[in-house]
Amino acid sequence: MSTIKSTTGTVTFRLKKNKTTKECPIIFDYSYGRGNRLKLSTGYKILIKHWDQKGQQVRNISTIANREEINNKLLAAKSKFLTSLTSLESSKKENKGVLKNIFSQAMGWETESDERKQNFFTYAQNFINLQEKSSNSSNFRLNPITIRAYKQTIKQLKDFNNELDFESIDMTFYYSFVSFLEEKSYSLNTIGKHIKNIIALMNRATEDGINNNLKYKHRDFKRVSEKTSSIYLNSDEIESIYNLDLSFNKDWERARDVFMIGYYTGQRVSDYNGLTKQHIKVFEGQEVLEIYQKKTKKIVYIPIHDNIKAIMNLRYNGGFPEKLSDQQINEYIKKVGRKAKIKDIVLTKITVGGAVKEEALPKHKLIGTHTARRSFCTNAYLSKMPVIDIMAISGHTTEREFYNYIKVTPQERAIKIADSAFFNTTI
Repeated sequence: MSTIKSTTGTVTFRLKKNKTTKECPIIFDYSYGRGNRLKLSTGYKILIKHWDQKGQQVRNISTIANREEINNKLLAAKSKFLTSLTSLESSKKENKGVLKNIFSQAMGWETESDERKQNFFTYAQNFINLQEKSSNSSNFRLNPITIRAYKQTIKQLKDFNNELDFESIDMTFYYSFVSFLEEKSYSLNTIGKHIKNIIALMNRATEDGINNNLKYKHRDFKRVSEKTSSIYLNSDEIESIYNLDLSFNKDWERARDVFMIGYYTGQRVSDYNGLTKQHIKVFEGQEVLEIYQKKTKKIVYIPIHDNIKAIMNLRYNGGFPEKLSDQQINEYIKKVGRKAKIKDIVLTKITVGGAVKEEALPKHKLIGTHTARRSFCTNAYLSKMPVIDIMAISGHTTEREFYNYIKVTPQERAIKIADSAFFNTTI
């Protein structure tokens, strides 16, 4: 691997791991003195196959839109870092705190002064700013939904303690913050998401050498959660929604059509809402949808169901319905479900403000954007589609994750197993 050498040390950019199929952080590695090393995250992640180890840069690949931006940023950071070291007093050249500040300045981040320790909020805001300034290239930027979730967590933390620093984040903080959110009547899962985001930000700060407090790694400092009353629509319910004549209300009709496309593709709403003809590809005469999943950052290929083609041809001149906001889909699809007479009563349980609340609701009131995807996975499983094929479409990475996701009763699963070759001797 090539390096930039100076009388004060050696700077190298490398990947944190050498073997992984996931995106890996690009690390700034500075060796100095006798065996001293400073390893800090640059804030960028990349697939190993896209990284030129010898040249210490992003490979020239057309699908990476901001390759030059990243390479120029890293090269400039090297130069600025080493230039700053030449004018530094000898006593400070091996001070990690000083070196971290110089690196942050070289990267163009906000830095702490020697007298004032960088607190949690300063670091978190710097990290978010970096993500938002990055281009939309999938190799470097966090999902916008994740960025928004981090912002929401930071807002709650500022309401809790506007002067929070890294050293304050321990088990006492954990229990106090959870109680604070419970008093705001947040659900257990919402509280758990905030804890998850705190852990993620603390991990990043630790990797970047900003945080030395590891009390957040305590076994009880963990995300809390509970299974929600998520529903799925069986094949008869799906058919009744699909066959509804909604020409009297174009908003309902469009929301229904977007929802049905979600069902027949098995995607998250961020991926199925807003499809265009550009997503249609042809392989060996078969039309499929090519979808880049925003959450998994993977491309999946899905056969176009006949009912999707019918929706496109009947109401959208061979195209797809225009994108609707998630809020509109959630509002209208509940009304569509009521119109389709989906009225079974579902007992819901949710922990709000630390107390368990039970409520019996008509099933149509629980239908939302995510019901489409969950219904696809469950019905495809019950139709005996191989789990590996369902996962190839849905994007689930493990069978355990998949089985936790689908809504299949023990009785339904037993019936499916009974149809297997082992139990069904007539096969």
